[in-house]
Amino acid sequence: MPTMLGAVAFAFALAISCWANAATPPAVAVAATATATATVTATRDEDRIAYPSGYTRWTHIRSGLITAKHPAFPRFGGLHHIYANPGSLEGYRSGRYADGSVLVYDLFETRDHGDGIVDQGPRRQIDVMVKDSKRFAATGGWGYAEFAVGTTTDRLSNADRDGCAACHASRKQHGHVFSEWPNRAEPRAGES
Repeated sequence: MPTMLGAVAFAFALAISCWANAATPPAVAVAATATATATVTATRDEDRIAYPSGYTRWTHIRSGLITAKHPAFPRFGGLHHIYANPGSLEGYRSGRYADGSVLVYDLFETRDHGDGIVDQGPRRQIDVMVKDSKRFAATGGWGYAEFAVGTTTDRLSNADRDGCAACHASRKQHGHVFSEWPNRAEPRAGES
């Protein structure tokens, strides 16, 4: 079992490193757009992903905490939860995700109460992956989006999307997905 845990930890660390080194953090890209709209590439309409309403009622895959000691902290620091829609669950079991699979990375700040208790603070953003082999053929069949708090409009630039796809390509043998579902052996609906 230690080997499997080590592999999961390595995959997660690799994902966070990719995120930390993404092209331009979306917040910076948004600011740049406001001051120099002519120099920023617009998001392709066909690449837009809808906000995944109701995702917190999907299957919770896992949670994690990124602390200030990690290089990705400025962009992804805090507590995150990963959710998968019903169509994604077989992909977590087999490594082959069907079109229509949707994964959500829900990121929150943390609150340190100073007495050994740290809890979830305000939401920072949500990142979304949508599997559509035809629509996103150039990026391994996955589309990527990021939503700031209080908005349902994707804020990723094309360069950010390409950065997501390049990083996730390192997990091609796992369906381009970094997270692993520790409870994937649980019975399916209707099974005992």
